[in-house]
Amino acid sequence: MYCGKSKINKKVAFILAAAGLGKRMGLDYPKQFLEYKGEPLFYSSLKIAFENKLIDEIYIITNEENLEYMNKFCKEKELFSKVKKIVKGGAERQESVYNALREIKNADYVIIQDGVRPFLKDEYIEKTLEVVDDGYDGAVIGVKVKDTVKLVDIDNEIISTPARDFIILVHTPQTFKFDIIKQAHEEAKQRKIKATDDSMLVERMDNKRIKFIHGNYDNIKITTKEDLKFLK
Repeated sequence: MYCGKSKINKKVAFILAAAGLGKRMGLDYPKQFLEYKGEPLFYSSLKIAFENKLIDEIYIITNEENLEYMNKFCKEKELFSKVKKIVKGGAERQESVYNALREIKNADYVIIQDGVRPFLKDEYIEKTLEVVDDGYDGAVIGVKVKDTVKLVDIDNEIISTPARDFIILVHTPQTFKFDIIKQAHEEAKQRKIKATDDSMLVERMDNKRIKFIHGNYDNIKITTKEDLKFLK
């Protein structure tokens, strides 16, 4: 068990992105509501965040049709001492996270976590916060690739083989200075920039530094039916 001794004394907000639709899994309900250990999948990360002493506020993003359910769930679990807002998701994840960022009125740092990545650890929270508190603009959890990576063109013809030592698979949590990640999302909205993760938006800004922190290969995102084996 990880036992950190962080001395961070800043206001920290935690965003749980739980507004996916489960299309790639072929479900008729959002995948974040899959049952895992007798609870909906998103609760694994939510529980860690709620119990973590470094996190002050929690904002949960969910689909419009599940707002009532999420409110009821948090009330039954007595989570509203930290859960400040249940936020309606947008058409895409990027829009959903921006919706949550706009609800945060005052924070120093923001942690963004996928609701379908159930193996969040206190270690990830603490280490990413320490990096940002040390002067970086952001920190992301991830792992280095094990396999050789190839780049291909539109016809699947191999173009090149980049050095795998410098290639990572990016996970969540991703932690940022609040004013910077909010500005990054605002600029992306204005310029109609689309990104597959929040770090990418900050990377586009001038003179911003984001650090990679090696996590664990079991920090899987439940995306397809093949991923369900990790929940057993």
